[in-house]
Amino acid sequence: MLRRQIHACMLCSWVCPWLGACAGADAAPPDRRAEVVEPFEDEGEGERFLGEIALPLATIDGRRIGPTPLIPARIGASGQAVIVEFETTGLRGAKGKLGLLPPRGAARQEVAHDMPGQPADPRSEWVEITIEDDGPQRFELPPPGPRWHAEWAVVALELSRGRTLLSAVEGPRSEMLSDQTRSPGGRLILGLVPVEPRPTRVEALGLSSPDAITLDGVLDEPAWAGRPARLVHSRTGEPSTELDARLGGPSEVWFAWDEAHLYVAGSLPDPDLYAKHRERDQPLYRDEAFEVFIAGDNSGARYLEHQVSARNVKFDARFPKYRAGDEAWNGGWRSAVALDGELERRGGDRGWTVELAFSWAELCAETTVSCPPAPGQELRINVFRLDKPDRKRQVGLALSPTLEPDFHAWGNAAELILVEPGAGS
Repeated sequence: MLRRQIHACMLCSWVCPWLGACAGADAAPPDRRAEVVEPFEDEGEGERFLGEIALPLATIDGRRIGPTPLIPARIGASGQAVIVEFETTGLRGAKGKLGLLPPRGAARQEVAHDMPGQPADPRSEWVEITIEDDGPQRFELPPPGPRWHAEWAVVALELSRGRTLLSAVEGPRSEMLSDQTRSPGGRLILGLVPVEPRPTRVEALGLSSPDAITLDGVLDEPAWAGRPARLVHSRTGEPSTELDARLGGPSEVWFAWDEAHLYVAGSLPDPDLYAKHRERDQPLYRDEAFEVFIAGDNSGARYLEHQVSARNVKFDARFPKYRAGDEAWNGGWRSAVALDGELERRGGDRGWTVELAFSWAELCAETTVSCPPAPGQELRINVFRLDKPDRKRQVGLALSPTLEPDFHAWGNAAELILVEPGAGS
């Protein structure tokens, strides 16, 4: 049996190499450390975990979670349920919550003892359960949702009998609870299982009129009134909570289409509008820009890159092969921006919005996108936001994370589906 410790601040063995930072093993006292047991066997139907979780006068053993890897749900599809099985003694009548949590969210903890516990993570899935009788237990959890990009999922259990929280004294456990309080051993860690990487899937709303979009950068058309897609950390896909707070809110995008054009709109909060470049094809990517990559597939061949700044300066390039770009190419796409602030001052701004229009004729000539466009057609696309909050260090957000340090990586680029007018979800 392999055991790896996680201290109170991180799920170290799995999460710390990913985060690139973690305190030492002595960062928390022994009674505040937890263990995650590594799966020792993969039988296709799920993963089994050795080691008993001991509670006062009760135990949980024989844990199995599957099928693995877990598969995130998709837009328009419910996905496959996660089956969690274990055996109990001494827990008859206990009630509680069974949860599926992203590792970073499950690991996050405020370190000061006068602070609240773990912040809620919108990706977490919790269900109410009751242990009717001791012995074998079997429960179902929803699959990871469409916004899930974490490579692993933590399966956790919190139990009570009446008003008394049942805390583990041995085995994998944590003090962080789903109600944002904490109690040592109150969260039982049943296992850590892999999740299959899946790209973000988004829809482009079909427009019934060619005049439905007025390209002025102002997002006042009904096409942009629907639910937006929120940009996440460009490499990992983690929610950009801290950066969003610094910028003044989340960065969001929408998509629409008609017979002539594909449209992209973005809302980009920013307390300090910054756009020093003034000529087309200057290196916007070194400072602040809104980027859209478009292709017919994820092969990494025959794709287009488009960038626009808050000054409405454009950069574009076509790529017959992966990273073999032609920056001298100037596409016929159109852009418009609207500023809530001023470019020529430092700070005091609120952000900018942008509208882009790409002709299908050009997309089909330069990529493997097929014309004429039709409902149900799928493109591969990615949207990035580059920003310098302090005008020095650049940060990046993405529609779908690249999962590697390369904005030209196509393996996990978003899937864009063209839908009929009124059919969007």
